[in-house]
Amino acid sequence: MYKCVEYITVILAFTAPLVASAEPAVSTSTNDPMVMKIYPDGTKVVVRWSEIGKAVDNGEKHGGAPRIIAYDPGKDGIVPIGQPAATASTSASASTPMPSASSVVSPESSNATNTAPSPMSDTDDYGPMEGFGFRSNVGVAFQQTQTGRDRSRDGTTRYQSVTYQPGIRFDIEPFYNVTDWFSVGVESAFIYNQVHSFQSGNNTIYSGSPALGSGALYQVPILANVRFQFPSDGPFRGFCGGGVGGVWDYSTLSADTIEGPENFTNYQWNYAFQLVAGFSYNVAPGLDLETSFKTLCTPNPVGQANTDGSLSSDGHVNAAYSYAAEVGLVWRF
Repeated sequence: MYKCVEYITVILAFTAPLVASAEPAVSTSTNDPMVMKIYPDGTKVVVRWSEIGKAVDNGEKHGGAPRIIAYDPGKDGIVPIGQPAATASTSASASTPMPSASSVVSPESSNATNTAPSPMSDTDDYGPMEGFGFRSNVGVAFQQTQTGRDRSRDGTTRYQSVTYQPGIRFDIEPFYNVTDWFSVGVESAFIYNQVHSFQSGNNTIYSGSPALGSGALYQVPILANVRFQFPSDGPFRGFCGGGVGGVWDYSTLSADTIEGPENFTNYQWNYAFQLVAGFSYNVAPGLDLETSFKTLCTPNPVGQANTDGSLSSDGHVNAAYSYAAEVGLVWRF
């Protein structure tokens, strides 16, 4: 009987350390700490540091790749088993088991989610696409050579042409965008071109010569315009359009006639029409940078005097064309 008791005592003495060593360790290895992955949609995942490099995580299910931060159980409201709670408010979570490498923690609050930046395509602001606006353009103007015929004082018919130097054009136009692709407006412009040379019959004289001092053509069109804009998801927008209305033509010419040096002026109202095409680029909400090419046609333009000073009423001047390449700004209110 006593020998049995001795054997049991010896067995318990040897097995007690083994039982004690079978208890789970409470401490966490400092060589493989816990870290937290936070995804763009607010989802948090707690994993071991050694798990980070095992696979590439692009976060397809959570809106993108995560950012990785150090895991603080007390701060994030999760306390591992066996560790004392940091405060009384976190004591309830002390019994929560340590999350596994694939456990998902509840997403962040809706406020944090709403403050995340949206894709650029969702935040671009081009300003109002409908309503009133104002357009202002300036550029170089090219007046096509004016040709025609006239009857001189001796009764002979002579063909003449006037060539102009490149000039300037300035436009202003209040308009209204009916939709994001259609607008109407009223345009007024000022066009100036200086005379380069004057040809009558076989005789050609140039501006600045004794026979032809100087000359210029002034045009002030007032047109009712329509414009068609091509809707676009980006800042670039193409457009085309046209207008009809009237133009005030005023021409001056100083020449050495048979009666001596004289100055001539000729002016009249004419009907005109215009075609335009170009594109615009949005630089700020409600503000566009615009470039355009315009063609102004005057079917019955004002004519120049003959070098002999005649301005007969039975002459004829062919249709005149003015071309302009312009840049400008567009404000949309």
